[in-house]
Amino acid sequence: MSENMQQVDVRAIGAHPDDIELSCAGTLLRLQSLGYKVGIVDMTRGERGTRGNAEIRAKEAQEALKILGFEFREILDVGDLQIFDTHENRIKVVECVRRHKPSLVLTHYNRDKHPDHEGTGDLVKHSMFVAGAANVPARFEPHNPKRLLYWPSSWMMECNVYVDVTDFWEHKIRAARAHKSQFFDPNSADPTTTLSQPAFFDRLEMRARYFGDQIGCKLAEVFYMREPIKVNDPMQLCP
Repeated sequence: MSENMQQVDVRAIGAHPDDIELSCAGTLLRLQSLGYKVGIVDMTRGERGTRGNAEIRAKEAQEALKILGFEFREILDVGDLQIFDTHENRIKVVECVRRHKPSLVLTHYNRDKHPDHEGTGDLVKHSMFVAGAANVPARFEPHNPKRLLYWPSSWMMECNVYVDVTDFWEHKIRAARAHKSQFFDPNSADPTTTLSQPAFFDRLEMRARYFGDQIGCKLAEVFYMREPIKVNDPMQLCP
């Protein structure tokens, strides 16, 4: 099977098939509405999760992609609960960066309750730097994305980028709910998780409402950016 060489402006990298939908899909949908090409990448198939299995989750992930309408969804398949910053995994991410050549990358903040979230944050951050090094033993032309944004998952950090996703919230939630094996189902015999509790989506919206209140909108997604921003015209900070 040939490798996907499609170039995009924005790429999000999540540890498991539902992470992107729950964390930053509203922002990605907003970027898509502005004309940017968006691709998403799952590090694993989520095959060791408490609910569902690899086959079920693969079908759900493709259904979510249809709802989102992004350019592609890729799986690097490094192994659920095995996301470590190793040379082998770096090369996989480096080659993925080089193939798609995004300017903006979004991923997990590297401090979180779930070890795969932390592992993904570290792995992506380091691989982005390495992707631009000419002598790294990886395929494809070197490429350095311009910016990396981290999203919070279980634990919060001090965020410095807020995105109004009010107009895209319902679309985002429809895509998230496509991962139905992970959420509340009164007929499911699978063990209960944080995501499968009946009030999960209510809590997710409450969180987005709190973020939105910080910037004077209804619903927002938040990120942390490490790099300082150069501003030539400070008046551009006054929308």
